[in-house]
Amino acid sequence: MERPAIGIDVAKDTLDVSVVTGGKPLHKQFANSEQGFAQLIGWLGHRKIGQVHACMEATGRYSLGVALALHEAGHVVSIVNPAAIRDFARSKLGRNKSDKVDARHIREFAAAFRPPAWRPPSPALRRLCTLQTMRAGFVASRVEWRNRAGSLGGDAAALAETTIAHFAAQIAAVDQAIAETINGDDDLRGKRDLLLSIDGVGQTLAALLLAELPAPEVLGRSAAAVAYAGLNPREFQSGSSVNRPTRISKIGNAVLRAGLYMPAMVAMKHNKAVAALAARLRAKGGLTPKQILIAAMRKLLVICFGVLKSGRPFDAALAMPAP
Repeated sequence: MERPAIGIDVAKDTLDVSVVTGGKPLHKQFANSEQGFAQLIGWLGHRKIGQVHACMEATGRYSLGVALALHEAGHVVSIVNPAAIRDFARSKLGRNKSDKVDARHIREFAAAFRPPAWRPPSPALRRLCTLQTMRAGFVASRVEWRNRAGSLGGDAAALAETTIAHFAAQIAAVDQAIAETINGDDDLRGKRDLLLSIDGVGQTLAALLLAELPAPEVLGRSAAAVAYAGLNPREFQSGSSVNRPTRISKIGNAVLRAGLYMPAMVAMKHNKAVAALAARLRAKGGLTPKQILIAAMRKLLVICFGVLKSGRPFDAALAMPAP
């Protein structure tokens, strides 16, 4: 007997859950926190739904906590490529877009295709994800205080500088913990070293990719990795009357997208494949410097995905853009 399928739309702070019980669809929202996970599992028991097949989109570290909680409670969990859910939703000709609707589409996808069960990551990868969450918080706080410091004077400015220095020290400490976590795990260390073979990729981006980018077996293709980061082009066109400039979708992992920004600038100077792409786009004309940088970010992410999927170090000759 198949377990009932539930769909979970995962956001940074919330979980929207869709399930069918008593022949009727039911929606419930929980916090994306330890307390929320416990409430979700308790709610499933209270509704006498039993053991379920829970399905959610790959959302990096945001989906890890609830996936682990459900798996440890004996439920089957599947984490799938967001593009598969998006294409499934389009096939149903749905026009509404909300967390509740998304959860329903994920549930219907799970019921129709029964995606394979997810395997929990290693303890080292779990620790890495936790540390990356901490690092993101420290970085955001440092940026906030740097922005404030410019408008302060006197004692307040001195206190702001002390606060900024505090967050800088916290970032350095968590970076050390991240490095130790990766160095202590053979799998993470091997993948980190593959990423570091790419000109333009440093320790910070490598660790971010390991924590935020779903595994190649989940995404499947480099195009899916690009879409996951929200770097895929989005065209606006209607007949001959409307033809606005192509822009990136920005529907994806904003943390990953932001993390690629500075490394792509470095790669345009020092990575032969990325530099060749940038030079070709400049020579072609018609693109702004920002559009060329976005293309470089996209190229760098494709290269990163490629070395992780192949298990082979970066080879600039193989990554050069087609003439």
